[in-house]
Amino acid sequence: MNNSSDTPSVNPNDDYIVLGTIVRPHGLKGEVKIDLSCSGVDRLKSCKTLRLVRNGKELKQVSVIRAFEHNDGDAVVRFKEVEGPEEAETLRGVVVAVRSEDREELPNDTFYIDDLMGLEVVSMKGRSYGIVDEVMDGPANAVLVAKIGGKETLIPVLKSMVRSVDLKARQIVVDLPGEIDEQTAD
Repeated sequence: MNNSSDTPSVNPNDDYIVLGTIVRPHGLKGEVKIDLSCSGVDRLKSCKTLRLVRNGKELKQVSVIRAFEHNDGDAVVRFKEVEGPEEAETLRGVVVAVRSEDREELPNDTFYIDDLMGLEVVSMKGRSYGIVDEVMDGPANAVLVAKIGGKETLIPVLKSMVRSVDLKARQIVVDLPGEIDEQTAD
């Protein structure tokens, strides 16, 4: 779950979900290297139709022929509609996205990273830990980064700590152990 905070936004008025940004061509058949801002290569593969977007304008729809994770964490992807390294070169900086209505339905209690961004994190007693600014991929689980007034709270995404996620109310209710709670106390 790479989630670069410097991932370019497509256009807040559009219903695009950014999955990554094309960094450069890779290989001789038109593959591209993508800095992912989604949960991984499998996420790209699961989308039937992806959109290539530059400066808020959709360039073309593409589909994945093959994809794998490079040893540096980026994805290497071969799109059916990209022919050769010359065309791949023209795609530097292009955003790989999916329209929100095209993304697959997730099981209960599973959320897309972009759905969590901007939600307020509160304790079961109503204390605010701030707004979700980032979701980091930890070795065992994801970690929410909530920020408020220059303070940052790291919250492991575990069922024992994250009690509820209410997308309509734009709120995550957590039950943090005393050690974490004390570290963020004023």
